[in-house]
Amino acid sequence: MKSPKIFFLFSTLCFSFLLFACVNFAWDYEFFLYYLDDRDISEIEQISLVNYINPVNEENPSENAQYDVEKLIVLETLNSEDYENFLGELSEIGGLAGRIPEVVSSPNGTGILVTYQNGGFTLITVSTVNDVDCIFVGRYTSNATIEEYFGISWPEMINDFEALIDKYFDMETE
Repeated sequence: MKSPKIFFLFSTLCFSFLLFACVNFAWDYEFFLYYLDDRDISEIEQISLVNYINPVNEENPSENAQYDVEKLIVLETLNSEDYENFLGELSEIGGLAGRIPEVVSSPNGTGILVTYQNGGFTLITVSTVNDVDCIFVGRYTSNATIEEYFGISWPEMINDFEALIDKYFDMETE
């Protein structure tokens, strides 16, 4: 009679473990700076090192301010032969993590602007808000409407992003 009870206990433990493992995995989110699957390399019109000056971000970082082209300063443009390598390395920055709280909701600071032939673009900036380094990633439509974004503090991601900028651009990041 012990054998069925042991089997039942063992089955219950295994099922509980599997259930917990699946639920725990579901709590992970993908935070990558760029997704290569989103666009074909031939759709890229330009990749630029930019500075986006947005005082609203510092005054009220949770406000999702409308993108304003007047706040954008192009510092340098990447050579088109480097697009594929740059985007490949950019797409590797990030990973799976638990839910990271939003720090900012709009761009500010130095970063990268990837523009597409259809007028859409991806803007990635690094700034400091309330003494916290944060990174903003926004994907926009051709009429500058934000499709999706995240603005988090992830020091390793920021360091990797700044190292990538230093590798491909002559300008120093702040």
